Amino acid sequence: MSHLITPDQTWLLLGFILAGATASIWLEQQSRWGAKVGGPVLALGLAMLLSNARVLPVEAPVYDVVDDYLVPMAIPLLLLKADLRRILRETGPTFAAFHVATVGSVLGAFLAAYLFHGTVTRIADVTGIMAASYIGGAVNFVAVRNTYSVPSELSNPLIVADNFIMAAFFGVLIVLAGNRWMRRRYPHPHSLAGDATDTVELNARYWQPKEISLLDIAQALAFAGVIAGIAMTLNRALKAAMAPGILQSMIANPYVLITFLTVAATTLGRAKTQRIRGAEELGMFLLYLFFFVLGVRADLLEVIRNVPALFGVCLVIAFTNLAFTLVVGRWLGMNLEDLLLSVNATLGGAPSAAAMAISRGWSDLVLPGLLVGIWGYVIGTTLGILVVESVRRLLP
Repeated sequence: MSHLITPDQTWLLLGFILAGATASIWLEQQSRWGAKVGGPVLALGLAMLLSNARVLPVEAPVYDVVDDYLVPMAIPLLLLKADLRRILRETGPTFAAFHVATVGSVLGAFLAAYLFHGTVTRIADVTGIMAASYIGGAVNFVAVRNTYSVPSELSNPLIVADNFIMAAFFGVLIVLAGNRWMRRRYPHPHSLAGDATDTVELNARYWQPKEISLLDIAQALAFAGVIAGIAMTLNRALKAAMAPGILQSMIANPYVLITFLTVAATTLGRAKTQRIRGAEELGMFLLYLFFFVLGVRADLLEVIRNVPALFGVCLVIAFTNLAFTLVVGRWLGMNLEDLLLSVNATLGGAPSAAAMAISRGWSDLVLPGLLVGIWGYVIGTTLGILVVESVRRLLP
């Protein structure tokens, strides 16, 4: 039985991709249940339903355009505010706590690889993807997934598990932040101030609508296109010059190169790049297009079959992150707020860290939370690739 829409109906397929991604964002932002499920999961689910109902084809040339061109452009757009000097200058103790949480995610990835070796197929790739995601965010998940061409039947349930475990741990972090037992054991200066803060006013101040101009859109897309173009050219040259191995996998990786070039440009040219508005929103929309395409290619029954084990992988990594961060953080005498915010930033990225700081009234930690989350985007892909290559050698 053929699909209702054929692979050569490019314009019709493009319309479905754009409309599907937009519908997922609308549902996430306009409904409580959509916010709980998460936009990426909504995009995946809608696309899987359409393809498994034989409305959309599993493969089409337009899908490759999203993979090969739009995803590489999403990374510079999402990293346009990654000014290293500002991150180092304004994050303070949160920066150190974030790296404790990062180590926790890496250790959790190795533990999950050991526990689920032989149970989950391509366990090295799966744990590397999740290490990248639980250090940075969705952009790092996508970068490592594309680097190793992980099939949709694995990556789709992994996104589902990732989002649900992440949401559950956000609730745990909020509870721990207000727990008296925890407060007796950790310094908590921001909580004392936050208890008296007007969180409604704080929320309005940080999430007010942004102005964006035609020039902003043009500059953002031009920046992303130039960075991606240079990185892809360097990628081919480095692969030809370097011997295969772990060093080539990391240095010659196109997504690592895009990240490096973007951070160099945003740090050296921060006076120009910091003024460009709307880049993060454009980058996230491109990632939503990718999530929709990813869902189209997946077998729904195979995805459901893989979900339970991948829930276990995500749970092990997230729990190890939290436990390691709290134990080492107490030993180092770190503030409870910095530790919990750092776990949030690793598991959910910059926006969720800022949202947690706002919800708790930690006004002095909103900007550090955003900045360490952005720093996670910078280092997440490289560390995820390192986990993949290491696990492949440790657990062949």
